[in-house]
Amino acid sequence: MDKAQLRHYFLNQRQQLSPQQWQHKSQQLCQQLQHWDLFQQAQTVCAYFSHQQEVDLGPLLTLPKVWGFPRCVQKQLVWSTWQRPDPLITDKYGILTPTSQAPQLEPAQVDLILIPTLAGDRQGYRLGYGGGYYDRLFAHPQWQQIPRLGIVFAAALVDRLPVDPWDMPLSGFCSEQGYVWRENWQKKSPPAGGG
Repeated sequence: MDKAQLRHYFLNQRQQLSPQQWQHKSQQLCQQLQHWDLFQQAQTVCAYFSHQQEVDLGPLLTLPKVWGFPRCVQKQLVWSTWQRPDPLITDKYGILTPTSQAPQLEPAQVDLILIPTLAGDRQGYRLGYGGGYYDRLFAHPQWQQIPRLGIVFAAALVDRLPVDPWDMPLSGFCSEQGYVWRENWQKKSPPAGGG
């Protein structure tokens, strides 16, 4: 299947989850993240607001961290801080984002990026919605140095996805079943230190 067919397949698969299954799997994944050293040590985490039954990271947002969320500005992602009860707006894709008045985050401030993922493969490649926003972000050297973890339900982790020349691999993936690191297809927690 090509990318468009795979997007349709994995989006449909995810939307087949009942609300109860979706919440349960999301809570399991959030628990996995909370036990990960790198997440525990990260002071500033870039995340996302769930859309189309993406993994819901809501249970994590009460943790004492600086949280960043993306806004689409022209063809680029801009990261802004957000905490309750700061206002949110809905963008042209139907996704909640901070307002343009929210303080922006620079790459040097960010310790970890959690990325919504339709599917992921063992080489670290992510299938998204096709807009290329994250690939363009990670083409910038200052963003490449930051650990970036695809957030995905385990059923959407596959051996290989189709890859285009502009696709940028992630450090790995977290699912409700644990971690998968690029080139290391063992579903287990990383060693101490987040390695």
